[in-house]
Amino acid sequence: MSVSEQYKPLLEDKTYLRHFWHPVCTLAEFERSQPSGHGPMAVTLLGEQVVLARLNGKIVAAADRCAHRSAKLSLGKVCNKNGEDFIQCPYHGWEYDKSGTCKLVPACPDKSIPPRAKVSTFDCEVKYDIVWVRLDNSFDCTEIPYLADWDNPNMQVIVADSYIWNTVAERRWENFTDFSHFAFVHPGTLYDPFFASHPTVLVNRVDGELQFKLAPPREMDGIPEEAPMGDFDYRCTMPYSINLEIKLWRDDSRFILWTTACPVDEKTCRNFMIIVREKDGQPDHMHLAFQKRVLEEDQPIIQSQWPAEISSGEISVATDKVSIQYRKWHRELSMAAVKGKDAFTAALCTNVRDELAS
Repeated sequence: MSVSEQYKPLLEDKTYLRHFWHPVCTLAEFERSQPSGHGPMAVTLLGEQVVLARLNGKIVAAADRCAHRSAKLSLGKVCNKNGEDFIQCPYHGWEYDKSGTCKLVPACPDKSIPPRAKVSTFDCEVKYDIVWVRLDNSFDCTEIPYLADWDNPNMQVIVADSYIWNTVAERRWENFTDFSHFAFVHPGTLYDPFFASHPTVLVNRVDGELQFKLAPPREMDGIPEEAPMGDFDYRCTMPYSINLEIKLWRDDSRFILWTTACPVDEKTCRNFMIIVREKDGQPDHMHLAFQKRVLEEDQPIIQSQWPAEISSGEISVATDKVSIQYRKWHRELSMAAVKGKDAFTAALCTNVRDELAS
């Protein structure tokens, strides 16, 4: 058997991901991308080159390619004429409105604009101070993922800058939910290596989420005081978002570590992190520094996994239960999307209790 046959991708058709909302940048990153704060900004999602721009007060997403001679609109600028905003192409100055329709061809202003002078636009929303894009709204059955206590005035929120890893988004998701690696990748940071084994957990599907809980051993030694250790409660919105709520052992307060990943292309993902915590009088940079330390321990290991795509030839054991169920659900969604909206919606909304899961 050849290497390519042995490591065949588990998910061969990933076009179903176009039906989901994906994060492409933080709001702060978008506003920093140009001095005006309105873009344009180039991003890539599922291999698709997309331009973001704030037009008439709303961020819009469109194909990053002028219909005329294919220059990138993200190299142009946002201009305003008669109270209306447009994206202006850097090559010949063609101007596009929020619907993607060309409204001006400067070289021949007295001629009618060709009917095909349009660029594709995509659903775009800002939530949790993150810009989200959905490439295909034909099924219109997905929502921006869940994040607990975002609007709770009693909680303190940190929206970190995004970061790139050279791996696929599925690998990043599995890394964040993999309990067995703590003792080996994070000894003395998140875990006491004496407790390398752990019991299997109950994994349920509930309304588009994978839900499970973990109670690490309280007897662990050598964990730094700034580590947010406690009882873990996971709510994971398909395909890549994780809302981890921790009841901290040190004071019984609530600490939410939320993460999601953008599938940039076949080998890259852009990752996002939000920390929501009860007001503790501690500076934000302390929490960010600790998470950066954990990520730096994870990154070289995760980027070493090959092939980058999850492989059908990988061996799983009982303690891989979370990733087993996660992979199974992705396969179901991939196959259902081919059958149409109803099948995809049904696959996304299935509720499966753990005793029925296989």
